[in-house]
Amino acid sequence: MTEINQFPLTMAEEWCENTTEYPLHEQLEKISVLEKEKLDSSTTIDSQTLRQIDQEYLCWGDTVHYQERPIIVTGCKGGLVFDDEGKSYIDTGMWHSSCNFGYRNPEIESEVTKQLHTLPQANGDFLHREKLLIAKQVVDAMYERTGVKGRVSFNVGGALVVEDALKIIRKNTRKNKVAVMMGGYHGRSLGTLNLSSSHRYRQYFNEFSERAVMFPFANCAQCFYEKERETCDLYCESMIRKAFSNEFYGIASETSSEVGAIVVEPCQGRGYTIPPRDFFKGFISELRQKHGLLVFDDEIQVGMYRTGKLFAFEHFGFVPDIITLSKSFTNGLSPVSLVWAREDLVAPDFFTPGHAHSNFANHPLGTAAALATWRYMLAQDYETSVPAKGLYFLTKLKELQARHSCVYSVDGLGLILNMVFADEKGKPYKGSAKLAASIAQDNDFIWKDQSWRMILQTGGYDLNVLKFAPYLDISYEEIDCTIGVLDQVLHKLDILLCPTAETAGAI
Repeated sequence: MTEINQFPLTMAEEWCENTTEYPLHEQLEKISVLEKEKLDSSTTIDSQTLRQIDQEYLCWGDTVHYQERPIIVTGCKGGLVFDDEGKSYIDTGMWHSSCNFGYRNPEIESEVTKQLHTLPQANGDFLHREKLLIAKQVVDAMYERTGVKGRVSFNVGGALVVEDALKIIRKNTRKNKVAVMMGGYHGRSLGTLNLSSSHRYRQYFNEFSERAVMFPFANCAQCFYEKERETCDLYCESMIRKAFSNEFYGIASETSSEVGAIVVEPCQGRGYTIPPRDFFKGFISELRQKHGLLVFDDEIQVGMYRTGKLFAFEHFGFVPDIITLSKSFTNGLSPVSLVWAREDLVAPDFFTPGHAHSNFANHPLGTAAALATWRYMLAQDYETSVPAKGLYFLTKLKELQARHSCVYSVDGLGLILNMVFADEKGKPYKGSAKLAASIAQDNDFIWKDQSWRMILQTGGYDLNVLKFAPYLDISYEEIDCTIGVLDQVLHKLDILLCPTAETAGAI
């Protein structure tokens, strides 16, 4: 039975002693009545009742009910999640890469707890220490890696900080259009819907702003142009450059362009698609030089050492003009996000007060979480450990690929990895990733005498890709456990998708 936490009487007494509105005995009497009502109701709120509340009171517009029966989470630690039935789940995605440094990370939690007892709230119109220090950390890190001086601004969550980046682009270029990649994801607010490529996100909301110009991403496992990587000579990259080469292609002429910036994810969050290392360099350089486009790099899912580098763009040979961070920026403890831009783009006499503001953007609990996360991150040797663990994980995924007919390909960069389900000719098994996720989440699997379930992230154009983003401190034994359970999941998936195929069976 799941119970709602009680408000301790000792806390009630402490609160009353510092309140003078009523005599102490009257205050205690009022709170005691409230506590009794809460106790009476909470003892009857079991899991079934909680699910009934979900059925009757919650709007289902978020992503919870992509699942037929969402789990009720009661705890988390490291890379594990626990539910109301006492089940343990291996989280292979860490909340869409929001907790790179593990659930309940004690070093980060302790700093946030300290902040809670010193400066938990503050008017965003003022400065505070944590905001200033984390700003300096990020600006210094970008300068060390690129030699480019910049400034930062904060907001609440990924979509809003992407909107701030769009403001910077429009203020500087005076152009409303941007170019984006098919398969990209940049948020679902009205301002970011036109950057995220899925039509489904936009179909009921029309266009709030100029639609983005979309180009195929280098998704080599499912090529838009149906080319083979070995012989394509990066055809997709050449098509981006070609689109800007002639006025009759409708985007640009030799002297002008409708597009002010190109928006990229170095590795796409929707399917954890990892492009060839030389995909970006050519067209980014040409579009900058010939058309003056700004380069906006969305690092929200792939930054913070997820790929083995602090910023994912470091793998791909280009330097952005603007980047955004969110999710693991606070290790999931607070929805504080950040946009960094080149100094000249956001100079104080140009991007003046009021251009970007949100009431909770500078929340001190959030900036304290970000500062603690950043310091923890820099104290680790992730440039060494993440590539090593990622290679080990990828090697194990390749072993599963060899054993299971449903697996078409696997890929990885650091600890961002993917597994594609398709037949031997590359035709996607549509919806197969969702099926695998249901199998993993709804069944018990035994590995080394321990019962496990698994949370799998899904993606891909045909919902046929599993996305893996474990926490960066994952041990090799935990990787083995993940692979051992996943092997059993794939065995069940093989039976459903490839019933005539011979499978090696589960470990």
